[in-house]
Amino acid sequence: MIFSAKSKTFLVGEYAVLFGGSAVLLATDPEFKLLAARTTTGESLAGIGDGSAAHKFYLAHKNVFKNLSIRFTDPFNGAGGLGASSAQFVLLYKLYLRLSGGNFDAKSFLEEYRTLATCGTASLKPSGADCLTQCYNHSICFSPHDGSVGKIEWDFPHLDFAIFRTGFKVVTHEHLRELRPMDVSELKEFSSGALQSFVDGDEDSLVENVQNFFNALKEMRLVLEQISNLVEKILKLDGVLAAKGCGAMGADTIITIFFREQKNNVRKVAQDLGLTPVN
Repeated sequence: MIFSAKSKTFLVGEYAVLFGGSAVLLATDPEFKLLAARTTTGESLAGIGDGSAAHKFYLAHKNVFKNLSIRFTDPFNGAGGLGASSAQFVLLYKLYLRLSGGNFDAKSFLEEYRTLATCGTASLKPSGADCLTQCYNHSICFSPHDGSVGKIEWDFPHLDFAIFRTGFKVVTHEHLRELRPMDVSELKEFSSGALQSFVDGDEDSLVENVQNFFNALKEMRLVLEQISNLVEKILKLDGVLAAKGCGAMGADTIITIFFREQKNNVRKVAQDLGLTPVN
């Protein structure tokens, strides 16, 4: 049995989604995979670290996974930032449903993930939006106040995007443990604006709201200085319309929106800045 899940990136909505705001997430290649096979030598689990939400789920349902050899494969070889840990949980959950004959229910799925992924009583619970992106294996919009999920398409004929790995990393669950309630009203406004851009197919609005969202993160001191510096350099490139850091403190990746015909040039110059393209 083979299960797969695409990589995920928050276009907008990180932090806002923790406090009831909407989010837009993009699903891209390459894919994570989970391979499971019957074995007579006892069950085994490879590629999933102890203490992770996926590992906790595995232990909680070990009777379902008995006599299985299970292996998770990461196309990024553990570099992080594009949804490896969430993909582990999603794919193990899908295997569990296949073996137990259960049906997928988004509400139950989110409740279990958010409980297992929370580290300590003082931690904010993760939104689970990244998991839902990988459950549906499609770009989505997510509204946590009512749990609604909608599939979206990149329907902007003049625009394209590229995602680059930065080489920096802030461990999300540790970051959430230190995070406290904050005013995210501006983040919610720009996230909602970006979502409406997909509804309307409004390219100018998309660019404006994505950049405003990142600028608001910077004002809230939720972006590493190194990432701010890289984004400033990228925004000076020909054809680049918007750029933002993604992940905890904007550290993991930088997504760049540009005129479609400038893709090769943008990718080349970004690599010259030390960034690694991932899509």
